[in-house]
Amino acid sequence: MTFTQRVTTITQDKIVPKTFDNYLDDNFLTYRIIANGKKWVGESLKIPAKLAKNTQGGSFAGNDEHSTGTVNVRRHLKYYLKAYEIPVAIPRLDQLVNATDAQVLSLIKTEMESTAMDGADDSADMLYGDGTGNGGKDFDGLANLADDGTVAGSVGTLSRTVWPTLAGYRLASGGLMNLTKLGAVFVNVAGGSASKQRPTLFLSDETRQSLYEQLLTPTVRANYDMGNAPMVTRRSRGAIPAGSFKGGQGFVSYIYRGVPWIADEKCGSDIWALNENYLDWYGLKDPQMQQVSFGQTHDSSYNEQPTKNTGLQFSGMMRPTNQFGDVGHLYLLGNYTCSQPRRQGIFTGVNTV
Repeated sequence: MTFTQRVTTITQDKIVPKTFDNYLDDNFLTYRIIANGKKWVGESLKIPAKLAKNTQGGSFAGNDEHSTGTVNVRRHLKYYLKAYEIPVAIPRLDQLVNATDAQVLSLIKTEMESTAMDGADDSADMLYGDGTGNGGKDFDGLANLADDGTVAGSVGTLSRTVWPTLAGYRLASGGLMNLTKLGAVFVNVAGGSASKQRPTLFLSDETRQSLYEQLLTPTVRANYDMGNAPMVTRRSRGAIPAGSFKGGQGFVSYIYRGVPWIADEKCGSDIWALNENYLDWYGLKDPQMQQVSFGQTHDSSYNEQPTKNTGLQFSGMMRPTNQFGDVGHLYLLGNYTCSQPRRQGIFTGVNTV
């Protein structure tokens, strides 16, 4: 009920000491990428890639002359450092009022964590993009790394026309998802039966994940409905049975051919088949900045990131000369890379089964 001023003028209200995210989409990919980042070293990142075969070999008999020719079979996939920033600006008067005995949550801490999540959300858009946004300043993303040449004619500065084995696999759904088409994506991304060459993750939004559920047998659907859907964490390569999952941030997954299928609201109508053995985030740390974690003041899909996120850092608050306030900047420095684009795939435009 709503109380009158007889009560409200002499009764304190209650503010829950946690902020609940009602705006940002859940984004498993960025959470996973940043959590498993590697260290950036050097002016660019060069990955040796074998792109041709030594054709000089052959059968022989007796004293047949042997070939002594050489074949250049390698090139560098080359990725450049890219950077993102987002400001944290707080008037000093706001800080002083918040720092009194009436404080429920720290304004500075809350604003910084909220802004860090906003930055992660921006970065998520880039990590699904093709790296050409904002004049080519955006991070490289799956639309480039996993493409077959339809969107991005090159990857890692190498032409997919010249080196066709750098093409990922793309299948236009025509709107329809079925097991035959999913199987085609899986087979064309996988390299035979070798476990390391098979997809490690399927990503789609909840709508596409639900469409896949409709293709499952009644027995499998019943098992999921009973709460036994396996979980995937920020580090696990395989799915973890729900009954054995202990603590941490877990994401419910379905399974397709033994591969976890995770919902990510940034996917739109596309389904991604990824081999994470060949996808890596490399982050650059500035020793003069503070490494950032997303902390616990916000209830969000990002709030259980590890405390040392590779490349995500904060400049600290600085006082402008002509304002009574403080301004800081959150930075994400690095780039998303792929060493085997042919092991990545996309199934586009799915909207029905």
